[in-house]
Amino acid sequence: MLFAGQLSDEQAQFREEVRAFLAEHLDAGMVAADDAQRSMVADPERSKAWIALLRPRGWHAGHIAKEFGGAGLSPIENYILHYEMGLHGAPALPPMGLYYVAPTAIEFGTQAQRDEIVPRVLDGSDYWCQGFSEPGSGSDLASVAMFAERRGDAYFLNGSKIWTTDAQHANKIFCLVRTRRENTRDALSFMLVDMAAAGVTVRPIRLFSGDHDFNQVFFDDVEIPVEALLGEEGNGWAVAKFLLDIERGAFVFGGRLRRRFVRLCERAQNCATPLAGLWDKLAQLDIELLAYEVTELRLGHAALDRSNADAEASVVKIEWTELAQRIDELHIAISGPETLYADAAARGASTRDEGIAMPDWLAGYFNNRAASIYGGSNEVQRNLVYRALKQQRRR
Repeated sequence: MLFAGQLSDEQAQFREEVRAFLAEHLDAGMVAADDAQRSMVADPERSKAWIALLRPRGWHAGHIAKEFGGAGLSPIENYILHYEMGLHGAPALPPMGLYYVAPTAIEFGTQAQRDEIVPRVLDGSDYWCQGFSEPGSGSDLASVAMFAERRGDAYFLNGSKIWTTDAQHANKIFCLVRTRRENTRDALSFMLVDMAAAGVTVRPIRLFSGDHDFNQVFFDDVEIPVEALLGEEGNGWAVAKFLLDIERGAFVFGGRLRRRFVRLCERAQNCATPLAGLWDKLAQLDIELLAYEVTELRLGHAALDRSNADAEASVVKIEWTELAQRIDELHIAISGPETLYADAAARGASTRDEGIAMPDWLAGYFNNRAASIYGGSNEVQRNLVYRALKQQRRR
């Protein structure tokens, strides 16, 4: 067991408290629905129902200090909570508000912005989406072109954002925009926009599997007040970088990956025609997964003294996305001819929105091909790790 001998008595006691809570509140329907989840994106209705059960303990916001309405868990306690939730098949929590906007507003916002944004995230009033990537600016966010022109006491936004996850469900969007024409990072600003504002249009993007996770969002002279600027004008890169470090390294994927791996092993046991070297491949995956779990746990300890470096966040992002893909690839390999069919009726498939009916493991494979691209491609992450190591050697 991963945690054996690695937790203090108090931490082990907290783990037992979490397990007791999950045993009481997680039902078979919730778990089955989470196992059928095609992507890492939380289903809004299921996550909302699960958050309602977590909210009395503040566990939906364990990472947020008590003074702001969270549970104020230590990084290790928050790690244990999310590892166990993932391991036992609890619904994923929507990250854009809880993990991205709320901590960023606490770090960079005015007191008025904190008082407005954080409570509405925690009570579920606002559901956020992320407006970073653009048709010509993916991993190179410094080149975003969407422009915010200051006219008196308002900004007017023109441009578009793409690959916007769950924009069809969100009522708010945070955006990295250009507030000066110069092609420099200090010309970028971070803004908060109401999706109901005049001039905002959401157009769906269908994935290969038919799922509707992503969208393109268009801004046609969208007016927002100057108070919608988070941080100072021209300091948007620092705000976005803070948020991206959260996106890449602050999540706990070990439990969900472990559950995915266990389900793969169960399928392997029932494989009619075993793949050559199958158990050696599974053993190798198990070793890699354990190494990842230990790394996550180690970084949780490192975060206690705020020493979690940018490079470590990039390593986490690289490893969990590629591990998920390797698990999916082996699932495809052992499934053989079944991979060629999408006869959902015989295989208990799921759909999300108007997704194509196909087995969950097959839909998950297609969906997760994007995991090593979104949040900053893994090639970019490896460059960031290299630069950090190079700087360390110079010191």
